[in-house]
Amino acid sequence: MAGNPAAALELGGSPRPDRSAWAMIGGLLLVMTACHGIISAGLPALDTAILADLHIARAALKLRETIFLLSAGVCGLLVGLLTTRVRPAHIVLGGLLLLSATLTAYGHARSIGVIYALYAVLGLCFASSHVVIVVLMVRARFAALRTLATAIALSGTSIGAAIFPGLTVLALEHADWRSVLRFAALVPLALVPLAALLLRAPREAAREEPLCEPSRPPRTGALTGALGHLSRPRLALGLLLLATFGTFFASTAFLLNLFLYLQDIGLDAMKAALGMSLVFVTGLVGKVLVGAAAERWGVNRVWNSQQMLLLAGALLLSLGGAPLALVGLVLLGAGWAGCYVLTQVVIANSFAGPSLGEMTGAFIVFEAISSGLGVWFAGKGYDLFGSYRPGFLVCCALIALAALAAWLFRRLVEAGHPDR
Repeated sequence: MAGNPAAALELGGSPRPDRSAWAMIGGLLLVMTACHGIISAGLPALDTAILADLHIARAALKLRETIFLLSAGVCGLLVGLLTTRVRPAHIVLGGLLLLSATLTAYGHARSIGVIYALYAVLGLCFASSHVVIVVLMVRARFAALRTLATAIALSGTSIGAAIFPGLTVLALEHADWRSVLRFAALVPLALVPLAALLLRAPREAAREEPLCEPSRPPRTGALTGALGHLSRPRLALGLLLLATFGTFFASTAFLLNLFLYLQDIGLDAMKAALGMSLVFVTGLVGKVLVGAAAERWGVNRVWNSQQMLLLAGALLLSLGGAPLALVGLVLLGAGWAGCYVLTQVVIANSFAGPSLGEMTGAFIVFEAISSGLGVWFAGKGYDLFGSYRPGFLVCCALIALAALAAWLFRRLVEAGHPDR
């Protein structure tokens, strides 16, 4: 039983996580800080320099992110399947090495076509330490405090996103964008030894992977986890898909166009980078607080409240100038932090069981499609109208629709599980 945490849970094992489990969370946090911070926040800060160098339209450049997000989604599904055969820690370390090589190659790219190809590879790097890995490793090593542990691990995305935009802009003052990329390639390479130490499983948990729950056979033809016990599971699944689509489409449209948008409303490059950092610093604090709040008041209730914060921030950014945008950035960061973490927890709770890895991977694909469409949509809207505002207002409407779907989903879950 000691070698199988999932079985220990089923048989009433100790819910107290040990030091090695929290060390693992620290390792995941560091990896996500570097990997997700560089890809999601550091690289977009190079956009102005790349646009000037390659002489391309914004929509063409932002197609880069769409390709990346679709690749990350498909690779997330493949990673979910791969974890049944390969230890997730090994996948994480391989992703760091691949990220270093890809950033080095990016520094030598001379055309948008080459950049598109490299962003497809970056999708695999991103997926190697993304939600599938975090959810499976947390569920294998934590019997209690899973939401908090997941929130802390995923806080790495906010730490990296708070750090790397400013560092990138500062580096651009002393070097061209190609040199900046080659320097950034050293970061994941340097992190490999420390990550290997922190993610190492103790001997008694050395066989925690594959990270599914083999003690229970899959329920053929039925939804597993919380959804499988609801009176209207397919309606609940539809609402969950709608809430996920609206949240990820709109949030990514804002976040991956934010650096350019803040400059459009009058901020210089450094202030725009600081604005992005503000979003993610707020998100960093928000993720930890949201994890603790969800442990206290319930995941679905807090998830729904975070969507309302996200909507308020999106409206202020879309309709206000620079002064209101500051408040909007804080609300957007807080709202997105909660939505990002708790969407993954809701999905994990909904499909807990032998197929958790595959179902989480499938949702990662769906999130990636939603996100990819959103970032391209906002960039295309700018090219058509000369402003991000029309596209951003459509995104606000989608967030409102997602919040309604999440509220209805919550009502269904609470009706089927009064204790939730």
